Amino acid sequence: MFKHIKKVLKKNWQRYFKSLRDRKLPKVAPSVAEAILPLESDTYTIAPDQLKDMMNKDVPFVLLDVREEWEYRMVHLEGTMWIPFGELPRRCDEITPGVEVVVYCHWGMRSLDAAFLLQQLGFKSVKSLAGGIDRWSQEIDTQILRY
Repeated sequence: MFKHIKKVLKKNWQRYFKSLRDRKLPKVAPSVAEAILPLESDTYTIAPDQLKDMMNKDVPFVLLDVREEWEYRMVHLEGTMWIPFGELPRRCDEITPGVEVVVYCHWGMRSLDAAFLLQQLGFKSVKSLAGGIDRWSQEIDTQILRY
């Protein structure tokens, strides 16, 4: 009986350590100190009216949606590039380098994390839409579905 338990435990340990070895990290991962988002929110955020002005003036930028697929299918802003937050470290090379990036999510929390992550990965000008698509739907386009 004990030999069987020992064999099962050994097999599970081996599987666990193999999964640790197989994990992929982004080329540049922030340290623990860097991963704490600074409190200067103006540096990292953009208000819905400012984003609307950018759209109206045809300023070149990438509008990045980091929500999950079901959220994106429900509602999204026109001209959006969609990369779920969990896939961002491995798919960030799809984003045009050197162009300003505006990231949004539902309420603005994931997009703040995504903006900071993109900055750590080498993107120079990244901002998060304050309040996300929810605030956008209240202040700019009231026809957008709120969820």
